[in-house]
Amino acid sequence: MRLADTSATSEADLARELGATLTRLYAFLRSAILPQGMTLTQASALATLRREGPQRVTDLAAREGVRQPTCTGLVNVMEEQGWVRRRDDASDRRAVMVELTEAGHQALEDITAARVSVLEQRLGALDEGERAALALALPSLLRLIESRGSGA
Repeated sequence: MRLADTSATSEADLARELGATLTRLYAFLRSAILPQGMTLTQASALATLRREGPQRVTDLAAREGVRQPTCTGLVNVMEEQGWVRRRDDASDRRAVMVELTEAGHQALEDITAARVSVLEQRLGALDEGERAALALALPSLLRLIESRGSGA
């Protein structure tokens, strides 16, 4: 199904099409931009550490929506790759903090550069009107992401 007349589009039709399109875009970008050997979960955890700073494994697990043992395994692999390091928590000697290394920062920079390159190439294949329509949709997409829903 392709939505042609947006003025007659129901919320359900739009939700169905938007969801399917975003899923395809997400899968395409994931395969096109992640470095060899990096999982999406690892990339997400690295981005969380860059955005929010060093974290305890339990806090990182909560932010990433995974169980603590799963996050411990994730941190172990990322540490082996050199993307993160553990250090003592200055406020609680029993706790360990996980922080990005320079290699972790570089991996995230590489992902960003790859994403920009891939999208820039694809955007170049669109005509000016299509690019303008995407630009106009960005604020609405951001509001959609940031909204918490009405519960209805």
